[in-house]
Amino acid sequence: MKKLLIARGLVGFVCSVLCAATLAIAPGRATADDDLTTLMSWLDGTYSNQAQVDAGVLDAESNMLFPVFKQVNIPAFGSNVIYLQWHIGTPDGRLQRQRIWSFSQNAQTGAISMDFFTLKEPDKWLNAHLEPAKVAGMTQDDVIGYPDTCLLPVMREGGRFVARIPTTCQIVSQSTKTAMTLQSETVIALTQITYQEAGVREDGSVVFQVPPQGRYVFEPLGE
Repeated sequence: MKKLLIARGLVGFVCSVLCAATLAIAPGRATADDDLTTLMSWLDGTYSNQAQVDAGVLDAESNMLFPVFKQVNIPAFGSNVIYLQWHIGTPDGRLQRQRIWSFSQNAQTGAISMDFFTLKEPDKWLNAHLEPAKVAGMTQDDVIGYPDTCLLPVMREGGRFVARIPTTCQIVSQSTKTAMTLQSETVIALTQITYQEAGVREDGSVVFQVPPQGRYVFEPLGE
């Protein structure tokens, strides 16, 4: 009887330890999953930086932007993909940029990362936010990717997500063949997205910088 009681006690002890460990791990995993869902829902939408332009922080001619971020189904790029299209001046004005952003999550740690791609044939995919089916068959052959050293970690910092490109992101410009290190930071919150990007040569001189100073501050457009 004494041995039976000891055995039952050991079983109870092991169970309590395992259950406690499960309870400690489960909320963290759920939080990580929820973070990715939240990130995607906050990002999806149409925006402008009208307030910045009205305040005289940036000029309207080159820096009045109307970005669209649309979650789309492109199996070749994972399960959490954003098609983005930014127009200058008006919501259907001159195209400033067109990209694919792909978010992924480490199965063990829950860490979120972001990859980005330039489109080889921009006109072919234009307005995919209105016709998302047109990009469903897009493959890696349709885009220009970047080195693995450019993969952005996405960190939850309070009520926002911050994606900063690593200092190891070194590329050569497709058009000018200029070697540079990319710098960028994207901050995603419930009612605001900020963005800045630059290319810097080894000697510290700037190849490009957007916006010309500070950062773009995008706020959702009203319906």
